[in-house]
Amino acid sequence: GMDVSEWDPTKDKFLAVNYDITTALEGKALNKEALQAEVGLPVDRKVPLVAFIGRLEEQKGPDVMIAAIPEILKDEDVQIVLLGTGKKKFERLLKSVEEKFPGKVRAVVRFNAPLAHQMMAGADVLAV
Repeated sequence: GMDVSEWDPTKDKFLAVNYDITTALEGKALNKEALQAEVGLPVDRKVPLVAFIGRLEEQKGPDVMIAAIPEILKDEDVQIVLLGTGKKKFERLLKSVEEKFPGKVRAVVRFNAPLAHQMMAGADVLAV
């Protein structure tokens, strides 16, 4: 489960901008821009941003995600941010995908709780 107090966007200390139900549209957009800037992607509200946060282990499907990224990017204008640690082979594969698509993919292969919060708040789509 998720601690609804810690991840509450109205008071989450890790967010660039806190928001509530009345300010969610603008708040999410501002957090998206902050996330794009933080990870070094072009800042653009119009480009869909997909986020994956998780352990890089077989049962979590990072191999499926890695295989899907080139297919997604060949037909769609989208950005992808991946955050996680685990098996070294998956960490290397994520970094290689980032190298192939430098303006579209960022792979952060370390534990980073503040970035995880920013990703949840700023992403348009969460890949689980």
